[in-house]
Amino acid sequence: MRAMSALQYHVLWLAVALACIALASAWITWHQARRDLRRRQAEEALDALARYAEWVAQQRRVVRFAGEAPSAHAALVKARQLQQAGFPELAPAMVGLLEVHAQMLDFLWRQQLLRAADPEAWLESDHDGRFLALWREHQLAVHQLAEQLRERVGELAVDAEPESVYPV
Repeated sequence: MRAMSALQYHVLWLAVALACIALASAWITWHQARRDLRRRQAEEALDALARYAEWVAQQRRVVRFAGEAPSAHAALVKARQLQQAGFPELAPAMVGLLEVHAQMLDFLWRQQLLRAADPEAWLESDHDGRFLALWREHQLAVHQLAEQLRERVGELAVDAEPESVYPV
């Protein structure tokens, strides 16, 4: 067997070093792309949650509840899809939000029916206080989901809890 020359020895080590650098570069690029994707997904989810939260806050001011608006439904579906695709570990927080959402819709529909059937009973039903209690639960669920998203990806440019969204 023929011995390796010094030049071949150094070229071999140089090739090994370049291969290691290429692998490290590929891993860093993959990791950065994955982190950027998760950040974009989190920002999209927070934007969808903010649109949905605005719709919920508007429900206190509407005269007649007409059901869930298509834009609110689409925002909630978008947030859920992004959570399932990019953040499956946040499923319990999303389930909590969906439970409050179901309670909110049930309350709004019941209030609409009571208002149509017996306006006097509706006025005496403390509808505003009960709406605000549900709204606070909703805000807490949105806040918990938003905080968990921020914990996963760091600070984001989008805020799911705009300060202006208070049911006045």
